[in-house]
Amino acid sequence: MEALEQLVARMEAGDLPLEESLREYQRGMELVRSCQEALDEAQRRIDSLIESPADSSAGGDPNDSTKVPENPDPDDVPF
Repeated sequence: MEALEQLVARMEAGDLPLEESLREYQRGMELVRSCQEALDEAQRRIDSLIESPADSSAGGDPNDSTKVPENPDPDDVPF
């Protein structure tokens, strides 16, 4: 991302000859594609973690009130 920002700054300065500007533009598009691939991969990893979280029976907070017990205690009624 930093390389892309530097490239944009050089191009915006307007001091590059046309041929070099075209090369820089092409390089910029490659960098954008690379950044997008990294973001897509990160999103896939996040989606994968959300869809299939780690085994919750191994550790975790035993006092987490948001979890529903697999075998609720029939004597544990809220009323």
